[in-house]
Amino acid sequence: MPAGKTTAAQMIVPDVWADMVQAKFKGAMILGTLATEDNTLEGKPGDTVSFPKWTALGEAEDLTEGTPMTPEQLGTDPGNSATIKEAGKAVELTDKSRLVAFGDPYAETQRQLGVLIARKIDTDLRLAAEAAGVITVDASTEALSWDVVVSGIEKFGDEWDPDNMAGLVIHSTQRASLLRDPNFISADKLGAGAVIPRGVIGQVGGVNILVSNRLTTAGTGADTTYNALLLRRGSLGLLYKRRPIVETDRDILARTTVVTTNVHYATHRLDDEGVVVLKTKGAAA
Repeated sequence: MPAGKTTAAQMIVPDVWADMVQAKFKGAMILGTLATEDNTLEGKPGDTVSFPKWTALGEAEDLTEGTPMTPEQLGTDPGNSATIKEAGKAVELTDKSRLVAFGDPYAETQRQLGVLIARKIDTDLRLAAEAAGVITVDASTEALSWDVVVSGIEKFGDEWDPDNMAGLVIHSTQRASLLRDPNFISADKLGAGAVIPRGVIGQVGGVNILVSNRLTTAGTGADTTYNALLLRRGSLGLLYKRRPIVETDRDILARTTVVTTNVHYATHRLDDEGVVVLKTKGAAA
């Protein structure tokens, strides 16, 4: 074969490229890994998903012999809805940029597109978690500690069960104070047979701890506060209309290649009582 002949080996195969970006996309998320994925709208018309709920029956009643019971109606609540949105990013690369660059511009584009989409979805999941009505523990005068986590646990009442918790997501600035807490158990001390999900740095109170800087911060300097999220399983929903895809387009006159990625999705707090915000300072003074 002549040395100058271009073959498929030199080309970007869109399907392979898309698969690689999706792997980066999944690997870069924290909140997204804890959310319940829903593919209801994939391949179907419509851009809104509603979340109907059963209404709770009243408490059991005392009965009197010979007196018939009065049936209670089992009701439904139409609940809230989430609207599909689109997020994406585009990069245009010249042929010369690829030829003269130290490294591979295509590979770096691939890496950054995946990270940016994942961070965007994580940010939207955080906004959904903290939407109006969220349960909050305001400990903004102290650093994150086991005592603050216990205050969050109290918010779950008699439904608290560490096995039903998706995790405690903290900001990296909160990590130092929690690592110093005697109740913190690092991931390497959880036991040889422990199954440790990706991103988990340890546990406190039997709950996995993960770190994400997508969390809410407020204030400046020593007055900065950070919102950690204590999440029950199934409390956050990530709905896909279409999962992230990558497309390329060649401009032979300008000798450039445009690479784009986009995803159609919605985020929603599915369980209003399944999210507790722990508002604290960063590291202990």
